[in-house]
Amino acid sequence: MTLEGDAVRGLVLEIYDTALDPKLWPGVLDKIASYIGARGAFLFELEGEGAERNVIAPHFSSNYKSELVLGYLARHNVQELLDQDRLAEHSRASDGIELIGEDVLYSDEAEYLNRPNVKEMQGNGIYHRAGALLNKDYSRHGRFALQFSRSDGALSGNHRERAAQLLPHVAKALSISRPAVQLQQRFNNIIGSLDLLQIGVCVLSKTGTIVFTNTEFQRQVEAYPIFRVTPDRKLELTSSQWRQELSAMRSDMAYHGRWGARPRKEAIITEHDVNARALCIEVCPLSSIDDLNENQLEGHIIYSLDSALAVRIDAGMVARAFHLTQAEQEVLKHLSEGLTNAEISDRRDKSIETVNSQVKSILSKTNSANRTQLLRLVTSISTNYVRGDTGAHADHHQNG
Repeated sequence: MTLEGDAVRGLVLEIYDTALDPKLWPGVLDKIASYIGARGAFLFELEGEGAERNVIAPHFSSNYKSELVLGYLARHNVQELLDQDRLAEHSRASDGIELIGEDVLYSDEAEYLNRPNVKEMQGNGIYHRAGALLNKDYSRHGRFALQFSRSDGALSGNHRERAAQLLPHVAKALSISRPAVQLQQRFNNIIGSLDLLQIGVCVLSKTGTIVFTNTEFQRQVEAYPIFRVTPDRKLELTSSQWRQELSAMRSDMAYHGRWGARPRKEAIITEHDVNARALCIEVCPLSSIDDLNENQLEGHIIYSLDSALAVRIDAGMVARAFHLTQAEQEVLKHLSEGLTNAEISDRRDKSIETVNSQVKSILSKTNSANRTQLLRLVTSISTNYVRGDTGAHADHHQNG
């Protein structure tokens, strides 16, 4: 991923700041749209099933009024669903992210321009649009859209080139931000609530010094010979291979966004026992944290998922999304409980060969290289990361 100068690098860092503070998205989307050459930008999701499906817009450019956006989506939900489905059909099956222009939405341009939703958009100064899938593991999440004014013109090669510099980072920031989004929905202070997460969180300064860890990350440091904290509070990984991977991600922005719409594949997978249980460690830049008064941090945030821990997933939803059989759905439930294949074999009274075959089939259907990557996928789309009573607020945390 080639970045053009300090301005683009600065924008990429702002994109990653949303991973810990989703409230920043409107201003960041303003800058993304401006850089690409568009009037505005949206992040969409689909919710509900069948006739209850709806298009929702969790984040959009600040120059759009919320009441107009909500009203438009309510009035034109059916057509927007059709358009979203068509855009998804034309998105390439590869991991990459490609903007799709509005020309795939119609066969008759005159008919398209006469549609009520198109007329309403033009009445609000939007004459062209484009979309992209930012999550090809689970396409209901992470849908990006650009809107263009008459003077901006329709989607062009220049628009695509500029978008290609930013969208992989938007995809990764969205993927990593799921735990923070869940905390934001419940608490005012995300940092003060991170001890409630079932996923480890560590914030590093530019020099690699620990600025913050939550309780789960501290447990992982103490439980596994994977992390090492030096006397001067620097975080290290004990394996030379893992250290090299972490060093590369901390030193070069090009190591982020390499997997486009499947950012989970960038994670460092660290097996820590003979049963193939592992930590799934994800790293992204972080330039500032208001809640810690770190306005010029220029460091990184680390999320670490322990595959040995039981996590709560909606196995039925995952099964529908990836066309798993009933038996595979049951095996997935046991995997989410942290059980090994041998333990699943005992629990289900099935041969180890049968369980191995079912796990292999689940990995294939979900495009996962291993069970830890699989768990990262299913937790990202179906898990409540907040442990215990979500009404309780954790006011304490570990500071470096």
